Amino acid sequence: MSTSTAPQRTSAVLAALQHPTSTDLPVRQTIIDRIALRLAVALLIWSTRPGPDREAIHARRAQRLAREAREAEWERRRALLAPRR
Repeated sequence: MSTSTAPQRTSAVLAALQHPTSTDLPVRQTIIDRIALRLAVALLIWSTRPGPDREAIHARRAQRLAREAREAEWERRRALLAPRR
């Protein structure tokens, strides 16, 4: 390969190859910015979660009714078996 016929670099390429100066460095985020970003991401993830389906709602309702029936039965038995005063 002949270096005498190689294409020459332009100033734009030279500028891209140079190290950035201190004014070109990005400013570090403050703690408030980082907290706000984490809060925003958490809210975004929370807001896009799928809602409960109909079957899950009915299952929870059936479980709640069954628990309330068991507790009522326990209270009834406790009242019947408790000694009279």
